[in-house]
Amino acid sequence: MTASGTLDQASAIVSGALPVRVHSARAAAWVARSALEEVLQALVLARGCDPGGASARTLLGCIEVLYQDVDPTVPGRAQYAWDALSRASHHHAYELAPTVGEVEGLIETVRGLAELVATD
Repeated sequence: MTASGTLDQASAIVSGALPVRVHSARAAAWVARSALEEVLQALVLARGCDPGGASARTLLGCIEVLYQDVDPTVPGRAQYAWDALSRASHHHAYELAPTVGEVEGLIETVRGLAELVATD
């Protein structure tokens, strides 16, 4: 499945069109984070580098270097999306679950990063 297809699934989960048995916003965040991992690899590939089996953390570092002269907002948006989706994906007894609006905004952030790959 492509990152776009994965993001469509996340949107369907968070909107309730695709029912899940767990907190829908948290499940959608988990799916969106998976899509972000695909987008990170595609961003690195788009700049002519082979990401191999690099972790998301490593890819975020690569993106910081590869996009500093192209679009300096890309690394910050990618890091923000990764951090927020990681936080939203994990259950902590002392934190509230992410809201539907928060997850929808994060999905749109990942979509925006995915669009960079399509235009690059």
